[in-house]
Amino acid sequence: MTTAWLLNAVGLFVTTVGALLTFLYLREGPRFADKFASPEARGDFSRHQQKLAWVVGLLSAWLVVQCLAVILL
Repeated sequence: MTTAWLLNAVGLFVTTVGALLTFLYLREGPRFADKFASPEARGDFSRHQQKLAWVVGLLSAWLVVQCLAVILL
């Protein structure tokens, strides 16, 4: 095991944890769309946050797969 491999593995792990925490915040975080005055703004914000949660979720899933590959291979 080389130093470069170890640094890459640690960097991948930290990035994965960060992406997972971001996903959890977006998925279960506070919803403040109710405070918008117009229903259109409320709907746009909810759709935007939902799409963002999907993208970060897919990124997190891909990083978890990469972490498992580094650990197991």
